[in-house]
Amino acid sequence: MKVESRIQFGRMHRRGTVLMAAAVLVLFLSATGQAQRLDAARLRNGSAVRKAFRQVVADARQSTVRVFDVQQSDDEKDDKDLALGVVVDSAGFVLTKASELNGTLECRLQDGRKLSARIVGIHRDYDLAMLKIDATKLPAVKWASGDDAAVGAWLATPGMDQDPVSVGVVSVARRKIARQRAVLGIEFVADGIRPKIKQVFPNSGADDAGLKADDIITAVAGQVVKTREAVKRALSAFRPGDTLDLLIRRGGDEKLLRATLGDPVSSFPNRATLQNRLGGRLSRRRTGFDAILQHDTVLRPRDCGGVIVGLDGRAIGINIARAGRIESYAIPAAVVVSLLDDLKSGKLAPPKSVAKTTEDDEPAPPALPEDASK
Repeated sequence: MKVESRIQFGRMHRRGTVLMAAAVLVLFLSATGQAQRLDAARLRNGSAVRKAFRQVVADARQSTVRVFDVQQSDDEKDDKDLALGVVVDSAGFVLTKASELNGTLECRLQDGRKLSARIVGIHRDYDLAMLKIDATKLPAVKWASGDDAAVGAWLATPGMDQDPVSVGVVSVARRKIARQRAVLGIEFVADGIRPKIKQVFPNSGADDAGLKADDIITAVAGQVVKTREAVKRALSAFRPGDTLDLLIRRGGDEKLLRATLGDPVSSFPNRATLQNRLGGRLSRRRTGFDAILQHDTVLRPRDCGGVIVGLDGRAIGINIARAGRIESYAIPAAVVVSLLDDLKSGKLAPPKSVAKTTEDDEPAPPALPEDASK
């Protein structure tokens, strides 16, 4: 038998084995009564079902990393889990979700190594960041070729363990997700033109940053603002999920605060929005993508940034957002592959202050884009 034929036979055998296992599980679940009476392990994202997909994610898992913010203090080291990432080049290039990154970055590899990382490229339209770590001969992920995965196709998200993080199916074919405007979560005092805050909305970016009523905003991301309209123009250059510095005057003091912008739906939720969040927190940046595949895999925001694979084990895309209770988005593999060279080459390099390692000082946020006044 030729080598090519053996490889093809192996892939077909593995796919057939997984399909048979999945079919048996589905039949078993159907035969055992109501879903609410089932052992949790036997539900679709229970341990028994995820174990059936262990072989599917085996190869892609070797290319999967965890990205952490390494918080250093005098007394201890406290690491914050930010996102998944994936090795896209054996020379130490790791792709992940940009808007989840902050602080001092470190990648945890499958072999247990913990390596400092710096950002070498950011694609804002797709919320992707390319990290560089000091390592070589890493196992790079294998991408699916050809058409997008079909609606109804089984998918699995590899993580750091043998079993996938979650499994699901493609629910909507490739489509565009419109961009939403970014909001801070404040209301200005109507009298006069000064950007004086009347109200800070609970659980908004402004609330999390520590803004208070009667604060006056004097600068947004380093740009001086003197009017309410100037603040709005400055914020219009950013997207939900972006983090920026705000200079405010409180009484006779000036304070520098860092805020993460939200979207109108999350910042001012209605009943339908709250119901859509019942499965857990959604990604801060989940809109404004030119092309995504929608799937029903249940992911935590910190489980985005890595790949999602089909039954042949090849990556069909990058998980980029959890957008609803049973709604997650993946950037198709063909789109991701087309961006890799620019992300690695320095063409999309971030400001120097953002390209950080564990030896750098805490970085300043990205400078305000040139179109901020438009």
